[in-house]
Amino acid sequence: MKHILKILLALMIVSCSQKTNQNRLSNNTNQTEPETNSVSTESKFDFYSDSVLTHIDAEELCEFSFDFFLPQLNQKLAEKDLKLDVQTAADYENSFEIEINGKKVKLYSNEELSNGNFWESGPRNFFKVVNDILNDKNIDKKFYLLYGGNDLHVVFLTEKQFESMTKINKDDKNEIPYIP
Repeated sequence: MKHILKILLALMIVSCSQKTNQNRLSNNTNQTEPETNSVSTESKFDFYSDSVLTHIDAEELCEFSFDFFLPQLNQKLAEKDLKLDVQTAADYENSFEIEINGKKVKLYSNEELSNGNFWESGPRNFFKVVNDILNDKNIDKKFYLLYGGNDLHVVFLTEKQFESMTKINKDDKNEIPYIP
């Protein structure tokens, strides 16, 4: 019995020694080889982190429930020294108009409401104006839409980050953000 235990102990020691050597080789290889795949460095950026991604919900936006998402947008914009002030027009239920930082926006038309396209046009019109405000302030990021309907999100990205996210997700069209 002692003899079997000694053999098992020796095998365990040899096995641990081999794993240690493999780890050293692996670490040395990783340190000496330059990274050649540009996507791998780009993929280290977390496009789905709370600092980038905001749940909007097209229904909330199109029903003028801006408090659902506006605090999160303003939190992201605070790093750029910007705050969005969104006000509904007195007759917003008929005009479908709002103001974003003093700029009038018609979220959608009666025709778009009737044919159901307001779910797409409302968010697009809202974020076109927001991106114009960002551009006017020379801010290097803008909002890109992702998904749609109740799952509508925006990602706050630079042009380079947008291109990276598009490249990384080229095989999954649902994960590619789009310009409003």
